[in-house]
Amino acid sequence: MSDTKISPAVARHLNDVARLSQQKILNPDSLSLYGGIRTDAPVLVLLAAGKGTRFGKDPKCIQPVCGVPLARHSVDAFRRLAAAPVVCIVGYRHEQVAGALGCDNIHVRSDDPAGGTAFAVYEAFSVPGLLERNPALIISMGDRIVPMSIFQRLWETHCSGDGEADLTFLTARYEPPGNRGKGRVLRDENRRVVRLIEQRDIDGQTDEIRRQALMSLTEGNCPVYVIRAATLIRHLQDLTNENAQGQYYITDIVERISAAGGEVRTVTTQPGDPEYDLLCADVTRPEDLPALEVRMARTRDLFPGEFEVDEAARAVLTGRPAGQVASIARQLAELMEAASREKLGFKPDQPISLGIAGGRLRIAFMHPDMGRFFGPAWQMSIGAGEAAGDEQIVVLMQEAGDRRIHLYPINPKYRESINHIDGDDEAMFPGLEVSDWHTYEGFGTRMSETLLLSLGYFSDEELDNRRRAGLPLPPPSLWATSNMRRPFALVGNAIASMRTLRDGSGGAKVEQYLGKKGFNGLRLTCTGSIPQGGFSSSSAVTVAVKNAINALFEIGLTPDTLVHLACQAEYGTGVRAGSLDQATEQKGQAGQGTLISSNPREDYRIIGTYPVPAERFCVIFPYSVERDRRAWQWSWGVYGGSTAPGEPLTTTEARKMTGKAAEIAALLIRQPLDVDFFQEIENDLVTGGALSGACAARVCQVLRQLPLLIPREDLRQRVHENRDWFVEALQGQGLSRDEAVRKADQTLESLFAGWRDPVLRRTLADGSTRREQGVPLRAMAGYLFGEVAKNFRLIHHPEQWIECVTLSQRGDRCVEIDPDRLPGREQMAGDLDFEAGLEGPDRLAAWLERCGAGLFDFDAGLDDASLDPADPPNFGRLQGSNFFRGLALIDLAEAMLKRAFGDDAIAVRVNAAGQGDYFQVHIDTHKAEPDEVKTFIREAFYRRFGIAPDLEFVEVRPGGGAAGVRLSRYDLLPDLVQRLRAVTERG
Repeated sequence: MSDTKISPAVARHLNDVARLSQQKILNPDSLSLYGGIRTDAPVLVLLAAGKGTRFGKDPKCIQPVCGVPLARHSVDAFRRLAAAPVVCIVGYRHEQVAGALGCDNIHVRSDDPAGGTAFAVYEAFSVPGLLERNPALIISMGDRIVPMSIFQRLWETHCSGDGEADLTFLTARYEPPGNRGKGRVLRDENRRVVRLIEQRDIDGQTDEIRRQALMSLTEGNCPVYVIRAATLIRHLQDLTNENAQGQYYITDIVERISAAGGEVRTVTTQPGDPEYDLLCADVTRPEDLPALEVRMARTRDLFPGEFEVDEAARAVLTGRPAGQVASIARQLAELMEAASREKLGFKPDQPISLGIAGGRLRIAFMHPDMGRFFGPAWQMSIGAGEAAGDEQIVVLMQEAGDRRIHLYPINPKYRESINHIDGDDEAMFPGLEVSDWHTYEGFGTRMSETLLLSLGYFSDEELDNRRRAGLPLPPPSLWATSNMRRPFALVGNAIASMRTLRDGSGGAKVEQYLGKKGFNGLRLTCTGSIPQGGFSSSSAVTVAVKNAINALFEIGLTPDTLVHLACQAEYGTGVRAGSLDQATEQKGQAGQGTLISSNPREDYRIIGTYPVPAERFCVIFPYSVERDRRAWQWSWGVYGGSTAPGEPLTTTEARKMTGKAAEIAALLIRQPLDVDFFQEIENDLVTGGALSGACAARVCQVLRQLPLLIPREDLRQRVHENRDWFVEALQGQGLSRDEAVRKADQTLESLFAGWRDPVLRRTLADGSTRREQGVPLRAMAGYLFGEVAKNFRLIHHPEQWIECVTLSQRGDRCVEIDPDRLPGREQMAGDLDFEAGLEGPDRLAAWLERCGAGLFDFDAGLDDASLDPADPPNFGRLQGSNFFRGLALIDLAEAMLKRAFGDDAIAVRVNAAGQGDYFQVHIDTHKAEPDEVKTFIREAFYRRFGIAPDLEFVEVRPGGGAAGVRLSRYDLLPDLVQRLRAVTERG
């Protein structure tokens, strides 16, 4: 079709001029979106084919208004009315317009962008289904913003009464001279609409009296129309362009429908109506755009539902990759569906909040973020990479009104037989004496156990009684101590730790909404399944819940305060760590690997951002075994399965012990309270990646003051001998004598809570095995110094990546294995005679015995002679030390991979918390193909030991920081989901 305008002299019927063809649809894949064209849902037809000659090369309809393309505002408003298709008629720079307005719309390319409004609307019938299914069409222009409330009023007016009108359209009262240029509405003596007449046709009137009468009319067209498709096309087909502009006007159908006896209804906006200024805004020049933004800002207060959805969407979108946003939109839809299906009791007219938190990837520095050491970690926040992903936690929350805490996880794995607990339980309200992380630990641990017992779990006391009585034990999945990080315990600690906030406006709001008198209960449902172990799945639940509470009650807590409270909550679930994790999850930015201080006094400052040579080295995450429930069985006796006297520590106890090692060491050597261990060596490591002689000598002096092995009660006594010094030091920080005494006693008690005297074994240089009982304090503290030295060497010498990671893994070793004593790669991929008839841990034991494995000597190189300050060792190559977070099964996996691909091609590392779950395999891609490594792991490791994870390998994707979002009504949540989907679908 020619772009030449048709003159009145050659006027023709519209159906003889316009061409309908599915080939005009630019994105046919969009035809099925939002349920496709159907009879029971309206379709928006948006006319966006014009140029807008004064706006430069970019078409007027996509000029940014409040950061969103002009015409997109109306699309989003319509989608809040109906999750239904939108047909956009595009012409000038059609590809640019289609791209800006989004691929969630059906884009039809016009043959004649200057052909007029009726020409463009007629071309919409190129979309299959419009004629056959006869939906109601809402027609609007691409150069104006129509709020959802107007779409709704038009739709309700059109459908009201005894039946639908033939046509409903929007009019406005324009005070002269504001009516100039507007098509006027002509009514008869009964106020029925007769026709619309355009300004140029008014100007063309030869009868001056008639022309003046028309000019004085103040009701004008405000072009938004509602009409059934069949009615529209019937009146469009023989429309002509006999008018002053030689164009096809959609306004001409008003007269045709009225003359045929059809019912025409109107909705009128008048000066003083809240939407009036926005609807009547003329956008003809670039300078009109800022004025339109001002009008939108005014309208924001008058249509809070619409704009709060936009603000909520921006909060979710900001800093997040499109794949993660698409996943969050899907998760929110799942939460709504579950709430409806399971009748969870969410009230449509009551406020809700969302809490969103991804996990984190720790690239290096596995365990140095312990109190009083406060080393760094190199990590980034992660999230889902695509719509189907679940790598972030999303929590939906509302006040319950019954003082109960209801919790319904979407994943059945995290559900309990009872989905609510009593929110009035005294165990959930910390007293005034619970004022910091140390005092919270005992409180939170007791509270977690109380919650779990109420849900049917068994306490250690009950288990011991059963053992003594010779009764069968319940499975470990029902032991309270093995389930301290179940969702109810995490949620309980998230709430209770916030109750320790008592000062300022935040404390007042916490008391108002979470205090004993004000707490009305909470209703939560959550989804997301971050892989357990090393990705902070449980801390992500804590962070998400805290963000949801902060948003729901508009408490106004800062990110740093939320991090602090989340760390405190962690103490109540059996882990004395988390500042790095929570800081990364709360404040992280997608795609940035940042070295962060774990020191709360420094507000988790950024030490530096260092490039990861990802083009050469890649990391994959295979699975081993479930951490707390089964890991001990795969440790070759390093950990125990119960807390019975004389048994090795359980994995949970080992984490509690190691998590307190640096604090105990600091008290033993009377380290000043304002100077933490890492501070003394940071400058050397950041500057050059190695300890200077003076710093290395200082580390030797610290370690030599710590016992290699000491019974737990003897260690407790030695620590208590420093009580008076500790009290005086606390007074020096501004505490009163009574406050200092109370805090000192609470801290000292907490250091020895939750773990027994360790029973340890190690293989000595002569090959003999020694069994010892006591705390290996020097090995644990030595690990922290060695870990930072090894990993700063990695940062400064990335070409030595595999070697440095291998050295770092020594600090998490259970057993020593010589890879050369293993069978070859092909043999390991198949079955071997010596393992016939063996399964699980028995098969692991057979492999370890076959290859002559020895228990790791964690004290190697840590005796006084080796730690001579005059001749200190190279801490970047420390052979001994241990943090007791490793697993013999992972040690064997490391040896197998090194044997199969080469010692310099592969390195294995436990992933953060260690003791099972996913672990890291670092690959030098110049020497080994990642796909070949995965195949080998499947054949030689997974198959051999019966490991069948839900995800064979975790593929880590960047994600944004945590967010808390509030909506004033639950029934606005579908609008938010639509908004997020629209943004991601249009790219």
